[in-house]
This record gives sequence, C-alpha cells and structure tokens, in this order.
Amino acid sequence: MSPSVTEDAQWRHRRGLLPEGDPLVAALERLADRPRTHVFKAVGLIDAATGETAPPRDLEVADGVVAGWSPTPPVDGRPAPYDWYVTPGFVDAHAHVSSVSDLVGLLVHGVTAYRQLWGEPAHLLAAGVHRARHAVLPRPWVTAGVVDGPGSHVPQAATIVSGMRDVAKVVDDVLGFGFDGIKVYDDVERPVFEALVRDADRAGIPVVGHVPQAVRLDVALRTMRSTEHLYGFVPNVFRLPAAERWDALADALRHHHGDRLAEAAGHFVCPTLVAWRARTGERRFTRPSRAVLQAATPSRRPAWQAAARDALRLDPADAERRGALVDRLGRIARALAEEGARLLVGTDCGNPFVVAGPSFHKEIAELTRAGLGFGAVLKAATADAYDVMGWHDKPAAGRADLVFYRRHPDDGPTGLARPDGVLVDGVFLDGEDLDRLWSLRLSAAGLDPSAWARGALDPPVTGARPDKEAAHAG
Repeated sequence: MSPSVTEDAQWRHRRGLLPEGDPLVAALERLADRPRTHVFKAVGLIDAATGETAPPRDLEVADGVVAGWSPTPPVDGRPAPYDWYVTPGFVDAHAHVSSVSDLVGLLVHGVTAYRQLWGEPAHLLAAGVHRARHAVLPRPWVTAGVVDGPGSHVPQAATIVSGMRDVAKVVDDVLGFGFDGIKVYDDVERPVFEALVRDADRAGIPVVGHVPQAVRLDVALRTMRSTEHLYGFVPNVFRLPAAERWDALADALRHHHGDRLAEAAGHFVCPTLVAWRARTGERRFTRPSRAVLQAATPSRRPAWQAAARDALRLDPADAERRGALVDRLGRIARALAEEGARLLVGTDCGNPFVVAGPSFHKEIAELTRAGLGFGAVLKAATADAYDVMGWHDKPAAGRADLVFYRRHPDDGPTGLARPDGVLVDGVFLDGEDLDRLWSLRLSAAGLDPSAWARGALDPPVTGARPDKEAAHAG
C-alpha cells in the first residue's frame, strides 16, 4: 500500500482530543484568530496569595503577555470604580481529560491550565496546538502515563517497572517525548521507587502521584513533587473490595491523630475531595442525574451508569455515613494547610460524576466548607498550582491567562464559578462566548443547552424523584 494512504493508528490516537471536523474543535480553532493585544480599564487584580484586591489599574496585554499595569485615573476627583475584578487563570491540578468536551468544560469555568495525571500522546498534541496557537485551549502539564509495579491492579493501562533497566526506559521516554513528569501508582516496589526518584531528579523530572504502598510517607514527602488524594495520610481504600472500603476508611480515621501532618510542610498535596465525595453515593453534593450521565464522555458512560445504579441502591444512612467520612477528610486537608502544606485544587475529573469544569468549583466548595478562606483557596487554585508545575511566571505578570468578573467573586463558595470573561493566552472570551461554548458542549452530549446553566455546580434534577431520573439514564 502506498505510504500516502497508509493509516497510522497511533497518529489517529494522538488526535483523540481534537478530532478533525468536530464542531467544538472548529469553534476553538476559530477563536484562535482573535487579537491577543488588549487594554482593560479599571481592573482590580485579586492577589493570588492573599485574596486581597489591588486598587483599580489599567491592564495592557501585548501578544498574549501581560505588558503592564498602570493606575487608573480618578473620575471627578474620586478613585475610579472597578470595571473588572481579575484572578489568575485557574488550574485543575489533578485531571483526566479525555475529550474536547472536557477541554471546553474547563475553559468556560475559568480553568486555563490542568495537570493531566495519566498522559497520552493526545495530550502532548494538545500542548503543541496550544503553543502553535492553532486553537484556544487550556494549557496542559502532562505525565507519561502511570508507572506501577508487577503487582499492579491496572496492568493493562500502566507501565510496569520491575528493575533498573525499566527505570532508565521510563526516564528516557519522558525526556524523549517531552512529557512533563512521572506519575507513580500504588504498587511500585520500594527499591524501584528509590531508583526512579533518584534518576528522575538527576534529569530534572518531577515525580507525582499516589504514595506507593511499599513507600514510607516521610520518604514520599521528601522525594515526590506532589501526592494525590490524601493517600499516605489515609490508606488507598479503593484498592480493597467495594464492600470493605468505607469501613476501612472509618477505621483509619478513628486512629488518625494528626501527628504526622507537620511532616508535609512545604509539600504539595492535592486532596481531590470532590472525587472522594462522588464515590460516597451521598446526593447532598453529588447528584447522579440524567444530565450528568449524558455529559460523560461516551467511553466513560458505562462506568458512570454503574456508579449511578450503585448510588441509588445505597441505603441513605450508609450514604450519609460515607459523606461524614469525607467531611473528616476535608478537616485533614485544612489541618495540612495549617501545618504548612501547599494544597492544590484538583478534581480527578473523568471519574463518575466528576465533570470537567463544574467539579473544579465543587472542589473549591469542598475546601471552603472544610474551613479554608477565600485567599487560601485562590492560592491553591492558582499560585501554588503554577509552582507545582514549575511555571515560575508570577501570576498575572507573564502569560495572559486571567479570569474576569464584574462583581467581586468572594461571595460564598460558588462565587468563582461563573466568570464574566476568560483571557486565554491573550484571547479574550466574554460572557457570550463562554455561554455559547458551554451550550455547544452540552449539545455535543445530546443535551438541551437549558439543561445545565453555566456556573451551576450541578444541573437541576427534574421531577419529584431524582433517583427515578437517574435510574433510567442508561
């Protein structure tokens, strides 16, 4: 067969997030033709470290870079009123993006970057498209898949590392293909882990992910750039059979006294409380509605539907008990922050009921309910997230990735969820653009755009019985 017509399946896979001819992809490509130079008047920059708002200044953006801030002239002898309140672009620090719908869901909710913690060639291609400015996309930071040991419970999906030769190959692949980091999983053996973090450190590659079962917490905190899901402080109960998980977590929390939290000072911790909550079956903050199930990427819908059926069969008292355990995990996250750990806002989106975009703000709501203030949450969503990825531009002083609000967004845990504008690499998307993209995203899932308002953490459940709604979703 002629090389010109030979189909390369691997190349098609690389295009997986941005399929040719997809209406959402076409919309993002058209946006890339917009100007990237602007002047915004009377902007109040909300400090990413403190949550405090600076006096109004005029913001100049030149070719996608913040070129300067200058004081806004007084009006009739008085300080100018704010036209905009602005935060740095948000980062979903633990994402599993699997479709262009996910990318759109992030953008319209102000998420201008994400850590892809199970990377594939498709995510590297998306990073290249972003760099080339061929489409308006959130910027990805991508791990080279996931690295696990011979005892892995996901051997079909992981790179199995059992010796020094395997360690060298993982490091070479990250360097050769341009991945940003290495994600380790539960069953990496301790000698291999020690060799991996040593060789990765020599090569300047950060190691992130689960605290392996065979690795002591203090070793993980010292050698990994970030740890996920609070594993290490509590056990990874989802390795256990489903019937044992929540009792095991309850037992672990009974014996948790917080005596090791101080060891995490300075370490990046991504709790993903929204993903924990989604597994409880509790419908106070997680609703297995038809709209949510329909919004899932098609390849994920069977797992989401199975999770919905399990949730609807669950005794309400059991669901409430599980929810109370997640509340306690929130208190551990707050205590870690008080001990000096650097929390990250991450969702684990892609897992059942964790929808890219809305769930970012559900995670903010979880951290707020746990007791973190507006400034601490904003820092976790922006400045600390840039640091964990090694992006050292001072927020709002380098790349023009910003989120705009007409009113100050510190009005409760959902105040940040509906931006009035998003600046992505200098391209400004106003409220109408964001509404249109969200409507296209819903339409691509077969939903009426009125089924889920942009900025709502969950779609409304129609009818008197939300369980009936979800029971017939699949």
